[in-house]
Amino acid sequence: MPELKWDELDFLMCLEVVPETEEYGTEFIYEVKGGGLRLIVTVWPFESVAQFTLWQDLYEAPLLDFALFVRGEVRYISDKGAEYLEFQDSVFGPGRFWYSVAGDPFSHEQYAVGISLKVRIKPIISLRFE
Repeated sequence: MPELKWDELDFLMCLEVVPETEEYGTEFIYEVKGGGLRLIVTVWPFESVAQFTLWQDLYEAPLLDFALFVRGEVRYISDKGAEYLEFQDSVFGPGRFWYSVAGDPFSHEQYAVGISLKVRIKPIISLRFE
């Protein structure tokens, strides 16, 4: 698996939270709260995988729970008052180890079309697929 192309400082600037980190830097967990929502973004940089779990405060079950296998890079965009993280050329899957049954998500032959995800926290938490 390729290593994630990202900058930890970009996540800190955009998500405005300090992550919980595993001792050897193999896992970063960002928890963002606002507007009655809670978003947890878990990043495994050596696997180029990010897991997103979104909850509404009043419910125990998540609204969304999915993984992105990031073939491109993660960029921080700050343009005309809009700030977001863009996960480029990604493959959408149900969880971190989905590849064990679905094949190599980093293969352009097997998964020709990638998606882009834009993650914003201001004015509200939002996830936008393109």
